[in-house]
Amino acid sequence: MPAPSDKSAQPSLQDQAIAWLVCLRDDSLSDAELEAFADWLSQDPLHAEAFTAAENLFREMVVAGSLSGQANAKQLVSRQTAPATFGAVKSKSSSPPLSTKASQRPWFAAGFAIAATCLLVIGLIMPQQSRLLVDYLSDYRTQTGELREIELSDGSRLLMNTNSAVSVEFNAFARKIVLHHGQVRFTVAKDLARPFEVKADNLNIRALGTVFDVYESVGSQTDVIVQQHAVAVSRLTTPTDYVEIQEGQQINYNAGQSLPKPQAARLEQTTAWQQHRLVINDRPLIELISELERYRLGRIFLADAALKNLRVTGVFSLDNPEQTLHTVTAALSLKQTAIGPWWVLLHR
Repeated sequence: MPAPSDKSAQPSLQDQAIAWLVCLRDDSLSDAELEAFADWLSQDPLHAEAFTAAENLFREMVVAGSLSGQANAKQLVSRQTAPATFGAVKSKSSSPPLSTKASQRPWFAAGFAIAATCLLVIGLIMPQQSRLLVDYLSDYRTQTGELREIELSDGSRLLMNTNSAVSVEFNAFARKIVLHHGQVRFTVAKDLARPFEVKADNLNIRALGTVFDVYESVGSQTDVIVQQHAVAVSRLTTPTDYVEIQEGQQINYNAGQSLPKPQAARLEQTTAWQQHRLVINDRPLIELISELERYRLGRIFLADAALKNLRVTGVFSLDNPEQTLHTVTAALSLKQTAIGPWWVLLHR
């Protein structure tokens, strides 16, 4: 949110809070903007109160808009079912016919306002990796914090991590999986007549009789980790150019770049989610927060950019991310401030 050049022109706290609420919904939100928001919150306790009030205002708008829509609907029905009045003289103050555009405009305006507000609130609450429309159209999906195992018709098994979605297409010649987002461990049943392939972003991963893990993160990175045997990975744009990843190896592919060389994987850490655990070994706090945000509703902010580099080591349960957050902040001598029901600010 740009800062005004003149203090006399500075918007009210309510306007600032609403501006931040809208800014934080933007998909292109940068780390610098997040840090600026956290800094704004930490400047004065009144800022947090104003932001909470802005959140409440949006929720009230949803409720009020919904009630208004119901009232308009009842009024519309009553007008349509009222007995007709006949007469040669028409009063100047009588309302125009219901079929005119003028009478319909408030109804549609209220509907659009409700929809826009709902999308804004949902976007601020749901984890960043959530894709509601894609989830609806997929074959299998998991909710926030859910770990789900699926057995496919060929005997292959999918272990789906939190907020993941896949589509399945099997035929007489091939077995194809599309990972729309999230993280899945694939345990592939042997079938020489039908290759098993997973599409994730611009990658095609072909199983060579194996157990492997694919994670398509919020950004442009896709991780492929092999637990057993091997896989062949190629880009959809250059299918003849591929790399083989052997057992105990991984690649971290960024969209638009060439395929990287496989590296040794720390399986104890990278596969810990399969036991609903999070293993962090001397990593910055911001990485832990990024992981925890996958398993809880809402967002976690740091009041000071320097806090993101605090080092964290430990094995944490993902069954209760709130307790994990309390444990870590206590160990680092940090404090938590709740901003509404879903937002948390960490500070000194």
